Amino acid sequence: MAKKIYVAILALAGFAGGACADDNVEIVKQGGASVTLADVEGFLQQMPADRRVGYLENPTRVQQMLIGILRDKQLAQQAVAMKLDQDPQVQAEIAVLRDQALSRRRVSAFEASLQVPSMELAAKEQYLAHKADYAISETADVQHLLISEKGRSDSEARALAEKARAEAVANPAGFDQLVQKYSDDPSKVNNLGQIRDATSDKFVKEFSAAAKKLTTVGEISPVVKTQFGYHVLKLMRKTPARQQDFAAVKDQLMAKLRANYVDEQRKAFLAKLDETTPSVNPQGMEALQQHYKLGDQPSIGDAVKAAQSGSK
Repeated sequence: MAKKIYVAILALAGFAGGACADDNVEIVKQGGASVTLADVEGFLQQMPADRRVGYLENPTRVQQMLIGILRDKQLAQQAVAMKLDQDPQVQAEIAVLRDQALSRRRVSAFEASLQVPSMELAAKEQYLAHKADYAISETADVQHLLISEKGRSDSEARALAEKARAEAVANPAGFDQLVQKYSDDPSKVNNLGQIRDATSDKFVKEFSAAAKKLTTVGEISPVVKTQFGYHVLKLMRKTPARQQDFAAVKDQLMAKLRANYVDEQRKAFLAKLDETTPSVNPQGMEALQQHYKLGDQPSIGDAVKAAQSGSK
């Protein structure tokens, strides 16, 4: 089975770029069931478009997908042999799934038919109106050593941190050795205490604030207390804030504006379906309430209006 799955992965990779590939080509089979390229495409169509991108790049995920489709096909064959497909409830479920698939296809066809404007002029206007949103903040890369309070009193930890800082100020070039000698940060094994973008909000505020105050490469910070212990920082690199020009953000802005345009057009297209008030059969509504033991239901027309106002 493992060998078959491996061959299947190769087959998928080979067909990925072939627009004329036979959809009915058999990829893998088991227990009288087989998976075709069309089956894989049908499986992928069930997930959101953004998830499909790169989905087949993970071999483990491909194996799980093929095994899952095979299992479903074998169980489906058994269900048909047992005439479970003739059960009215099963037929109703299949009908709902069919309608949902066709609904998605119809919306996709509508979106594909749209003549989306260039958006370049709108992107330029957006950029000029909100230039501050496209500025890159100042960043600082530092190297640090940490003196933990674990196994030490607060005063002992601070005294050791001050000692390490004094040695760093006396010889900033020897900071690597000080990290190895003093730092209790376990990540020093991999990064020797180097922290990129240390002014970022992802770090505790005392640490990022200390990094922001460093101005000259090689400068050593005062001892800084955080929830992790006492730190000493050395500035390795500082990149000043800068304004991105329009060319740098144009593609990003245009893509966002196009997506917004398509979203607005889709909402308008779907809203047209609700322009008339649904006609409700009182006997049918009563049957629904009794069958599922529901309470009084609001007017469907009111529910449609509420849904429309909520989507705006």
